[in-house]
Amino acid sequence: MRLTAMADPALMRKVLDALTLKLDGTAAAASTVARKRVIFYGALAYAVELGRLAAHPLHGVKWTAPQNDDEVDRRVVANPGQIARLLAGVREDTPELEGFFAGMAYSALRPEELLHVKDTECELPRADDSDAWGWWHLSGASVAVGEGWSDGEGAHESRSLKHRSKKTTRSVPIPPEGVVILRAHRERFRPGRDGCMFVTRRGPGGRYFDTWPGTTIPNNSYTTVWARVRERVLTPVEAASPLAGRPYDLRHACLSLWLNAGVAPTQVADWAGNSVRVLLKVYAKFKVYAKCIYGQVDLALRRIRAALKESPDAL
Repeated sequence: MRLTAMADPALMRKVLDALTLKLDGTAAAASTVARKRVIFYGALAYAVELGRLAAHPLHGVKWTAPQNDDEVDRRVVANPGQIARLLAGVREDTPELEGFFAGMAYSALRPEELLHVKDTECELPRADDSDAWGWWHLSGASVAVGEGWSDGEGAHESRSLKHRSKKTTRSVPIPPEGVVILRAHRERFRPGRDGCMFVTRRGPGGRYFDTWPGTTIPNNSYTTVWARVRERVLTPVEAASPLAGRPYDLRHACLSLWLNAGVAPTQVADWAGNSVRVLLKVYAKFKVYAKCIYGQVDLALRRIRAALKESPDAL
């Protein structure tokens, strides 16, 4: 097909419709469609710049993008008890990954941020202070780009934090529950050769080696562990549901918990590395998430009672 055929509006509509589908023929997320459309638009603009097309073919095409479906399915949000069960299951199955998943569950970190974090960027309080919080000091992300596409060795590439400049850092709190897990991880597992806290520690056949070089954990490695643990730890009903179906759902659970705990959206957005607009678009339906978090009703009642008692006119 010649490039000039792109000037046909009917063909352009077919191409745009094709961008809404994944390779398996199912619908792609609205954010994915938008990203692909931007890339396609830019490629056509470049053709116009080179003189291969007289005008941009999409300028005269009336096409409506699919409705935004970025809101999180409330059924994927695990409550604290379920998360504790899942992390205990990881500890039994692949102990070196418990801290990795805990970073998502208790601090809402993205997987690529945890793959990049250095041991020196994890600040933990003294062991004798059981109620103290720790802090992550994030400086970048290790993004999976595939073999042959990265700037260095392997399938991952070191980049800045999502939607941030290269020198931007972000600090995120670690609650005491996470501190306990991360302290145990640090005592048992030394950093990788590049100083990263979470690295591969399995050789051929899945055998653990304390002296293993410690390269970036492949995405399919930790997702396989998660799927195996999820099947073993959750009840049959829970396992058959979308509950915590992906490791990333731990981040959703953490952000939902923060919002339902009454943390200001501006603070949650800062810790999450999102804009407030994106946070509210995806997580704003607090009443929906309140049904997912165990104990939220009792917490709400206690807050109302406390507010009544604090009223200057209270009897």
